[in-house]
Amino acid sequence: MKTFSKNIFYAFVIVMMGLVACKKDKETSSSGIKDVVTSQDYVFNLATRNLTPTNSVSVNVKSDVGVRFVYSYLVRTGLADSLVNITYATTDEQSELNINIPATAFVVANMRNAVGIKSVIKRVDNSSDEALVKLTSFQPPLPKLENFPVSRLPDANGRILIVGKATSETGLARIELLDDSTGPFTLVTTLDNLNGVKSYDLSYDYGYRANTANFKIIAFDTFGIRTEFTVKIPALPYTLYQNVNMGSQGNVSETVLNNHFFINNGTTAGSCQLPLNELTLDFLFYGTGSGGNFYAPTNIGNVAGNYRCNGSAAGFWTPNAANLKATRFRVLVPGDAGVIDALYANFNANTIPDLDDTGFFNGIPTPSGNTARFLPTGALSTSLFNTTTGYLIWVKVPSTAGAITPSTVYKNCIIRVRDAVNTATTALATVRFDIYVQK
Repeated sequence: MKTFSKNIFYAFVIVMMGLVACKKDKETSSSGIKDVVTSQDYVFNLATRNLTPTNSVSVNVKSDVGVRFVYSYLVRTGLADSLVNITYATTDEQSELNINIPATAFVVANMRNAVGIKSVIKRVDNSSDEALVKLTSFQPPLPKLENFPVSRLPDANGRILIVGKATSETGLARIELLDDSTGPFTLVTTLDNLNGVKSYDLSYDYGYRANTANFKIIAFDTFGIRTEFTVKIPALPYTLYQNVNMGSQGNVSETVLNNHFFINNGTTAGSCQLPLNELTLDFLFYGTGSGGNFYAPTNIGNVAGNYRCNGSAAGFWTPNAANLKATRFRVLVPGDAGVIDALYANFNANTIPDLDDTGFFNGIPTPSGNTARFLPTGALSTSLFNTTTGYLIWVKVPSTAGAITPSTVYKNCIIRVRDAVNTATTALATVRFDIYVQK
């Protein structure tokens, strides 16, 4: 009885081993047979999140055994493989399968250490195979914007020259120039004929648009990657009125229409309006035998009757001194390298940060003259100007008429004389100038 039982046991073990052997043979029936996987190498652009040479991974799988489905895993150094796609066969005995994985499958993945896409092929006989499609990452260098000014002010003609260099190792596609004159940044112009150059020297003459505080340069490379730089355009500390023309008092045959000036709007008026403008006029122009003069209103009393309206002589204008402003002038005479010459250099370089007494005019005695006279040649002084060297005049204009007191509110102005003519008929002397009025 014991012998019979032992024989049955041995027989059972042999049968089970045979069954196991049969199952293993079925699982590995295609062992050693490799499927044919065809693809190309891919590069994932970390900046654009796109693939090249095409924007999706295409894999072709051919299997003599037959394909049931294919798992596709993203393989990265130092990270676990991540399933990104499953493609199923449409028939039970399909020998070929095309796999397509769009770039959007990798949008949220960290692709920096990507090395490939692993295809795990499951065959119809439950056996499997693997293949790796090469997929690497690429971080294109950003374009560079160099040597652009941090801040610039418009010149006297409202122009700003924007100069700098744009470079890109991958080539430049275009450069966009924008300003914020309307609030949000809006396009001024596009330089789009760069044709992939690696370096571009930008020199753009920008016409300042009112209310602009920032000017932006954006460089795009051939991948569409961008770099930007912003040039600050500070609010101008002054209001500029250009090419102001003034005449003097006129005579019996000619009424001058522009012999007194208003800093609040940069306009002039003529002799016939003088009685109406006593309280608001800021300075006048007057011709003498020595030349044309800028005149303080409070200094006009003795000659007010010489201003002619339609030939009217003395007595036409008899101003009330209490209505007139005590404007003061100081011609800035070059020769002081530390102060006035530096002011001229800053003025001509359009570096005028302000028109404060202790800012732009720091170190210069405050204006005290009642007049400033045009002297074409000869030695200049704080009351004598010309159009070639001593052409800047600091003007201090009180906001109200009447006597000057410590509490009097002023606006500083600077006159840049352009032209002046001392005529034989002194009453017809003229001057042309730009004037910067403190805000």
